[in-house]
Amino acid sequence: MKNILLICTGNTCRSVMAKALLEQAAADNDLNEKIEIDSAGTFACEGEEASPEAVAVMDEMDIDIRRHKSKQFTRELGEWADLILTMEARHIEQLKAMAHETADKTHTLIGWGKGISGFPGDFGYDILDPYREPIKKYRECVKQLQSAVKNAVDKLAKE
Repeated sequence: MKNILLICTGNTCRSVMAKALLEQAAADNDLNEKIEIDSAGTFACEGEEASPEAVAVMDEMDIDIRRHKSKQFTRELGEWADLILTMEARHIEQLKAMAHETADKTHTLIGWGKGISGFPGDFGYDILDPYREPIKKYRECVKQLQSAVKNAVDKLAKE
């Protein structure tokens, strides 16, 4: 079993949607017995629900994220994870400051799916942050996430 942790800032939008998409893709690719997925934030308020816009966009895809409750990244979560995939390159640096021992297993979601380990550089590997933006931005974010999740699942299936 491989434990995968998805990280964003507040754990109410991107990492929540990424988790739901990854769970669905894992099930579609017979990987759900091989991986366990969780999400957290680098600056999360414990127990917050997914944003209404995230819920609405996922509803459009027949995916229910209403039961989600946000959680803060902890060393324990970092120890639990075999692979940590962040929504932005800056999250890698934040996690290193919070739990330096996670450095070797932390990558951006986009970068890791494309074979880029660790900090990918400053451009092109971040998932758009739709927080407090119109629902259109959430839909753009989901498109990015779908592509990144597809690449990640393809890579996981080969492992």
